Amino acid sequence: MKRIVTIVALTCAVAFQVNAQNTVEENEKMVRAHLQMAEQTVKLADANPTDGQKQYAAAQALVGVAVNTGGQYDRAISYAHKALEIAKAQKERKDTLLANTYSLLSNIYLMQGSVDNACDFMELSVDATEEQLGRYDPATIYNRLKTGLTLMSIYPDTRRGFLNVMQAFYDNDKAPVNKRIKNMEQLNIQFSMAMEQMLTAYANGNRYAVPVVMMDGEKYFLVQTRDWHIGQPLANWLSPNMLRSEDERLAHRGENIILMNDKVEFRRLTKEEGQNLPMVFPQFMLNPNSREVEIAPGASYLWFLQPETYNETVKRFEEFVNKK
Repeated sequence: MKRIVTIVALTCAVAFQVNAQNTVEENEKMVRAHLQMAEQTVKLADANPTDGQKQYAAAQALVGVAVNTGGQYDRAISYAHKALEIAKAQKERKDTLLANTYSLLSNIYLMQGSVDNACDFMELSVDATEEQLGRYDPATIYNRLKTGLTLMSIYPDTRRGFLNVMQAFYDNDKAPVNKRIKNMEQLNIQFSMAMEQMLTAYANGNRYAVPVVMMDGEKYFLVQTRDWHIGQPLANWLSPNMLRSEDERLAHRGENIILMNDKVEFRRLTKEEGQNLPMVFPQFMLNPNSREVEIAPGASYLWFLQPETYNETVKRFEEFVNKK
């Protein structure tokens, strides 16, 4: 199998590290020597402008110098893009140049602190690997997992990395037996940690959310259920009930429900009223002309209160439930 360069390497294989114990003069000599070697690689690339591997090698060599001088990144990017154009022009993928070049550009931008560009090229490298080797190839699965974990560590939106992590584990399960990474289960803690990060981000995003339901033709905020109440992030509010047995769900259905109207007036439902409270999940259809989703009226949805309004509502809710 063709070797795919791991796309989340934070430095290139050719990058050298200056020994901190060396003298300044020795370090300068090393930098000059590596720069000379890089320039020779660049000359070879210039003499062979249609050879993508040589353009890629020049970019790699310049990155190796830039790690310690910081002055060659723009040139490295230039040669990497030359390699990229040559790779993209190939009618058939003869080598791993496209995936490797995307990976190299990702590393360069990461070193420069350009996170958005780094993440874009990181994912493009995985896409190129999949295009060449297939979705269920172990190299594709491995690189998707590594990319997802890296994205979760550096990109602000947790969903971006989590989708890659989740797909890597899913694809490994669905891959033919002879394609699977054999001991992927030993990495299941990575999936669990990614899921916890995703749940944390989800809870934080729903910190001020409240469900809206319709009852007797009027809109109400659902501020308490058996397992959740306002003042807690709207997360994990349904799963406790889903984990119960059918008998237990039926026995306690409709209990402990409190609604609130637009005037911040609270209403505690009887068990019978709670059993008849409709939680209507929206029926929807895409209108391709307007690019809007058309939603059937009367459906439940989430409403996000402003933090100040939310906190004041929590205070009044606590007064309501604690009054004798």
